[in-house]
Amino acid sequence: MKKFLLPVFFIFNLTLIFSQSGSLSPYSFYGIGENTFKGTMENRSMGGLNVYSDSIHLNLTNPAAYTELELVNYSVGIDYSNISLKTETSNEKVTTASINYLAVAIPTKRLVFGFGLIPKTSVGYLLESKDDSKIPNQVDRYEGDGGVNTAFLSFGFKVFKKIRLGISANYDFGSLEHSNSRFLDGVELYTRVQSNSSLSGVSFNYSILFKEKISNDLTLHATYIINPTSKLSSNNTQTLFTIPGLGGYGGDSEEIDLAALKLDKTKISIPSSNSFGLGIGKETKWFMGFDYTLTSGGGLENKLFNLKDVEYKKGSKIAFGGFYIPNYNSFTSYFSRIVYRAGIRIEKTGLNIQNQSINEYGINFGFGLPFQAFQNINLGFEVGKRGTVKGGLVQENFASVRLGITLNDRWFVKNKYN
Repeated sequence: MKKFLLPVFFIFNLTLIFSQSGSLSPYSFYGIGENTFKGTMENRSMGGLNVYSDSIHLNLTNPAAYTELELVNYSVGIDYSNISLKTETSNEKVTTASINYLAVAIPTKRLVFGFGLIPKTSVGYLLESKDDSKIPNQVDRYEGDGGVNTAFLSFGFKVFKKIRLGISANYDFGSLEHSNSRFLDGVELYTRVQSNSSLSGVSFNYSILFKEKISNDLTLHATYIINPTSKLSSNNTQTLFTIPGLGGYGGDSEEIDLAALKLDKTKISIPSSNSFGLGIGKETKWFMGFDYTLTSGGGLENKLFNLKDVEYKKGSKIAFGGFYIPNYNSFTSYFSRIVYRAGIRIEKTGLNIQNQSINEYGINFGFGLPFQAFQNINLGFEVGKRGTVKGGLVQENFASVRLGITLNDRWFVKNKYN
């Protein structure tokens, strides 16, 4: 019982950490923020593959893969990114760090279940524009913070020897804060419109995993994952402030009557997605595979903002990658037991601004470093690009370093000797 209570206490008391923004992308303004969770570190190092699973690593994007686990699994991931923001006229550099997931999975006689927290989306941006053509000169500042987190409970079942099923029940919650401030030269007071949204909702995802030996050495892996459309309830407030400048006096605030505009309580639709994966490999030696994910269009519209030239179209993602282990059982060479991973991903986010599709590309590689039997540290690296400078937009070039820690333990073992 003590072993069970410890991870529960650990995970749910770290909810405050997930409230910190894990994004500094201007594109996190749209919808409910930037999608920050794309899988565990070992899966992301292979381009974000959903299809691969084994007995000592937790695949959080595929609940059917839980059935592969043979030991109690504790997993945590940390992400650090250096981002270069480029427009047609300027360049800026920012850095961000965040916890990417916290999870525990427990195998039992008939099923494997797991629970944890992941940051689903993140909002974090600070932009300024200056208009010298107006008198007095005008500066507009746009700021955003917050995001949506997911507390999940997942189950994996072995239906037949070769077929596994999985289901995840998710509670999505969080808050978003957006503000727009205007400063005028020579005017002591500046104005700010601040919008706050409190979000909550329930979602589910389902998966099936098939594994078949096609020869003495080779195993075929196939998976299908579906995330049905879900809804987020949004309770909104909006306040207009007049604020004194540094050292000034005065100021006032007035809450905007959103109820009269029927915007105090709104719904945000999360589009459905379907993912298919296929791969082949030799157990504890090598694996290569690919995933294709298709996301439906529409949804993600935040009705609190009337945005022009913004559409949410169908999105897609292609991931290709794998791993290689020189000698899994080597006693003389540590480097022979390291897992070497690599992969690429090409993603159409579905966000379309001023007729420009906001796409992402990433090249990934990483290492699985074993220590103390089944414990391991997973290092991952990614370089990539998001967005474009066309149409006055922003191109992001990013380099990310990721750390995943996987601890495995054996529970419910009867003592043979007293």
